[in-house]
Amino acid sequence: MPETGGLLAIFAHPDDETLVAGTMARYRDAGLAVTMVCATRGEVGEIAPGTGATPETLGEFREQELRDACAAVGVGDVRFLDFRDSGMRGTPENDDPRNLHMAPADRVVEPLVRAIRELRPRAIATWDESGGYGHPDHIAVHYHATAAFHAAADPSHAASAGEPWRTNALFYSVIPFEEFGQVMEEMRAQGVEIDPPGDAEALAALPRVPANCIIDVSAQYARKMQAMASHRTQAGDMDQFFKMPDELRRRIFGREWYHRTAPAVSPGKMLDDLFSRPA
Repeated sequence: MPETGGLLAIFAHPDDETLVAGTMARYRDAGLAVTMVCATRGEVGEIAPGTGATPETLGEFREQELRDACAAVGVGDVRFLDFRDSGMRGTPENDDPRNLHMAPADRVVEPLVRAIRELRPRAIATWDESGGYGHPDHIAVHYHATAAFHAAADPSHAASAGEPWRTNALFYSVIPFEEFGQVMEEMRAQGVEIDPPGDAEALAALPRVPANCIIDVSAQYARKMQAMASHRTQAGDMDQFFKMPDELRRRIFGREWYHRTAPAVSPGKMLDDLFSRPA
């Protein structure tokens, strides 16, 4: 029987969990159950040289990398849905009918409802509406996880998917772009260039929610870095973070930002725990 009553993280690709790896480690350290559900195996991601992965085998490699990353932060319950990585908007892979963002909502929501009713989490974390930087799969998983959060509590929804369960809180993971911008400026002042996480104008146009919960994961920082380094096929994407001076890297990765959307948080209130009482 799986552990119940803790945190359920629902994301689109292996390496998305980097946003919440410290939080997962923190709650595992506290003895709480943590489960990662990943909707795809990241089959169309970049392939770093020297890993042995090919376009045909990349999904297998990335599945193992996610398992390794989660093991580094103490999470053994890692589950995958059977959807394909959609790739970025406008790429040829984006039109594959097997893709997550092409899937009918009920095909994604029902297995998530089953997982919620089985695991009975007290908190769920997923992407916000922006998908961080507009990736179609990130946006899709935001909507499907949100729908599943509500549907799992509805006795009239999918009676065969288990007893209804009302999760206490739903959180959206927030990328701290303002903090990243400050760190990038400091790095440039030190003569270190780092690529921004996308086109600034396009990023600014995406719908965003403000953080109303910041989790201190400084005690879990080393394991979070180990988890990030587990994504060997994605080393090109990760390398720039490892180029940061440790002091600046700790500023970014020693905390994790969230927006609690349900229940709503009182304006001006900043939480420091995913399991806080309604505020």
